[in-house]
Amino acid sequence: MIRLFPLLLLLAAFSCGPSSEDRAAGPAIVKRYSVEPVELTVSVDRDRLDVSETVELALEATAPEEQEVRFPVLPDKLGGFSVLESREASPLLVGDGQILRRETYVLEPFLPGDYEIPPLTIGIGEDRSIETEPMQVVVESLLKEGEEKPEIKDIAPPVSLPGLNPWIYVGIAVLLIAAGLTYWWKKLRRKRAPVETQPQPHEIALRALRELMNEDLITKGQAKLFYLKVSAILRRYIEGRFGLQAPESTTEEFLNDLRDDQSFSERQKELLRQFLVHCDLVKFAGHQPVREEIDDTINTCAQFIAETKPQESAVQPGTGGGS
Repeated sequence: MIRLFPLLLLLAAFSCGPSSEDRAAGPAIVKRYSVEPVELTVSVDRDRLDVSETVELALEATAPEEQEVRFPVLPDKLGGFSVLESREASPLLVGDGQILRRETYVLEPFLPGDYEIPPLTIGIGEDRSIETEPMQVVVESLLKEGEEKPEIKDIAPPVSLPGLNPWIYVGIAVLLIAAGLTYWWKKLRRKRAPVETQPQPHEIALRALRELMNEDLITKGQAKLFYLKVSAILRRYIEGRFGLQAPESTTEEFLNDLRDDQSFSERQKELLRQFLVHCDLVKFAGHQPVREEIDDTINTCAQFIAETKPQESAVQPGTGGGS
């Protein structure tokens, strides 16, 4: 029993040591920047990985609702990494009029080595930006330390095949011809795929409105976030449809610009004014809306989009419109 005691201590030491997963993942890199009124955090979830793993680069910006923040659109290749995907999280209300926006990029390394994630530019408003610092990431090989690369052997010389019955070659030729004819027949019968068109502003807005209703924020007691999102939907629609800078303007500034605009009727201007003022009461003045007010807000938003979207021509292409 006494002789077994040193062995037990040795086994316990190995079991308490760091796992291979702990050794592979290094500490996260976090960098923070501040350009009034935007607070930016840039991070990677690991600074050491092997070639079979990926690293996530996250950008988080906290800014007022009306402040525009533009995250970069990354190319397919970034430094020594391939950009696999980009994920944009839904805006999150984190304070009095403060919105947290988050974009996550999944990066995959090419080869082992020391790599640098290059500086990124985050746009703020029309003429300002934040330039991030480069971040160093180490990509390790899957080979163990001291292990040599596997030897690549030369190609073996060709092996002569025994003589085959000539009818086998005839059968193979017939099969290849049949396969080729079948391919071309199917290709000729295949209908041309419809050309994908970019969604119109009203289509984007109505889809966003349906998604907002499915979130059921009112039932969850998040009326302020609901009004924040529904007003943003209508503001972005107006910008995309009429070119007005609705998302960047305050309600008062936007209504002042709207007075002399001929894109809307007087009734639509009044409808828009009531909608935005009511949303501001909930977002900034602590007003608690009742169910009837919430339904009116949704109906007003949908009605305004339906009335101002482009109207289809009465004469469809190809039907003839002249006499």
